[in-house]
Amino acid sequence: MNRIAKIILAFAMAALLTVSIPMAGMQAVRAEAAPIAPATQIPDDPPAPEAAAEEAEAEASEETEATEAEAAETEAAEAEAAETEAEAEAAEAPALTVPADAVILTVGDRTFTAEDVDSMAYMMYSQGNVETYPDYDKAVESLTQEAVLEYALETAGYTQFTDEEQAAFAAEAESMMEAALNRYVEHYLTEDTEEARAQLYAQAQEYYAARGATLDVVTENLRFEAAAKKLDAELTGGYVPTEDEIAEVFNTQGAMYQQQYENNVPMYEFLTQYYGYESWYVPEGYRSVIHILLEVEDEVLQAYTAAQAALDEAQSAETVDEAAVAAAQTALDEAFDAVIASRQDTIDEISSRLAQGESFQDLIAEYGTDPGMKNEATLAEGYHVHPESIVWDPAFVSAAFQDGMQQPGDVSEPVVGSYGIHILYYLKDVPGGLIMTDAIRDEISEYLVTSKLNDAYNAFFEEWSQKLEITRDDALLEQLKVQAEAALKNSGSEE
Repeated sequence: MNRIAKIILAFAMAALLTVSIPMAGMQAVRAEAAPIAPATQIPDDPPAPEAAAEEAEAEASEETEATEAEAAETEAAEAEAAETEAEAEAAEAPALTVPADAVILTVGDRTFTAEDVDSMAYMMYSQGNVETYPDYDKAVESLTQEAVLEYALETAGYTQFTDEEQAAFAAEAESMMEAALNRYVEHYLTEDTEEARAQLYAQAQEYYAARGATLDVVTENLRFEAAAKKLDAELTGGYVPTEDEIAEVFNTQGAMYQQQYENNVPMYEFLTQYYGYESWYVPEGYRSVIHILLEVEDEVLQAYTAAQAALDEAQSAETVDEAAVAAAQTALDEAFDAVIASRQDTIDEISSRLAQGESFQDLIAEYGTDPGMKNEATLAEGYHVHPESIVWDPAFVSAAFQDGMQQPGDVSEPVVGSYGIHILYYLKDVPGGLIMTDAIRDEISEYLVTSKLNDAYNAFFEEWSQKLEITRDDALLEQLKVQAEAALKNSGSEE
């Protein structure tokens, strides 16, 4: 099961963050979209030539009449079938008779109504804990866990706090409520006057009060969270993962990363750079570079870009014309020379100052226009580039691996890319393979503690469940499911 305390806390605090919907209106709001009608089919045959226009028109008229008659028959049949189906559904569908306050679940002396079950089902769906709404079985399971845990915390004395702790809860709850009220005001404020703010503040108080988010409720939620943390500490018993345990997880999971990325740099960059996935493995062959980006006049750069596109088109033609390729290459070389010439004086200045021993980083600050190089962390770490990289401009990649870029400290010849002229500096090699960092170590340690805690919670829940009488009205729950599904279906058909 999921971490119980986390589920319960999210449920308890939801009123401060979201707008609750009355049970009677939930199903309509959550209905699935109506199916899209199939697109009109396009005839395969071409239009008739003018010489056969009259004949085609006559045939079309006959076909239209036949089609219209056929369509009328089909429409009548479909209407009759729909009416029959509607009558059957009306006869079969049970009456929507489950009231919101009908008791579905009882855990000890706590009862949960149909509205409670529905609200939990929607909360779990909206937070991604379940795939579909309504999953009432999961909702009942979660509510059962909530009640058992609350009973255990109370019975075992975890909810006993000192006066100082109680005061701290009250102060924090007040701060949270005040922040929520002020967010409401700032969100809806259109005229910044004392009167407008006072009115919105009063509205905010009414809004949250109507949804059960009172100061007392928030305070109680904080007490519950603190009690659950006490239980966490006892269940884990001060457990700290050993180095061997951490290493075992690292090697097992790391092997999976390595298998996926070792010979597939494009996939590695696609998933880690575009989608932000984490990887404990880095393919071999990366190097870190920084660069000076020189802006170029749009007209000059566009001429180069057009020449590059023309060469690509000539090279990818179905039948390659070598003469056309050669001409396109000559045009591209000339466009390249024109771009370089447009900033030759600046390039010469940079080369001269580097030769005199000035820092490349200082020259970036003076000449460079790449916003990334203004970031101190990026400037210190550089851009990680691989010969097979897909996330960088091809010109940038080629410059990073020029013949003259043999070791850290080397500077590339100028290259032309999509944003201007690049001059690269070989900063360092990027270590490849499985690499244990402090962040990964902390992540694994947290995972191991959480796993141990989840196992302990399972055993804890099993033990305390035996001490309570737990009953659920399965017949009523099933009727609630049918009621919700019918409401969803009806809402979808209306759309």
